[in-house]
Amino acid sequence: MTKRSYTPRVPGIACPHCKSRSIARGSVELDLLTRELRFMCDNADCGHTFVAQLAIYRTVRPSMIPNPAVVLPFGEWRSRPANDDQRIPVNDNQVPAAETAPTPG
Repeated sequence: MTKRSYTPRVPGIACPHCKSRSIARGSVELDLLTRELRFMCDNADCGHTFVAQLAIYRTVRPSMIPNPAVVLPFGEWRSRPANDDQRIPVNDNQVPAAETAPTPG
């Protein structure tokens, strides 16, 4: 098997001040589920350096070799909106208000 010669992709985030690209310059493992990443803004005029956290917070598909020390809730890839169970139909099946208003007598 040959070694790949590419730079691994790391999660990117925009600088909260100037909105330029920020580059991850290092990371530290805090625990099994959390890493702390140090980012530097790519804009030389800004120069902001900040810390962000990357955390694992739910399982989409369980591991075939689970670690008993890792306890995660199960969930979907994307969360559903909180109001998805009681949808109000678009006015397609309602009589327009002008047709139901009482006529002056």
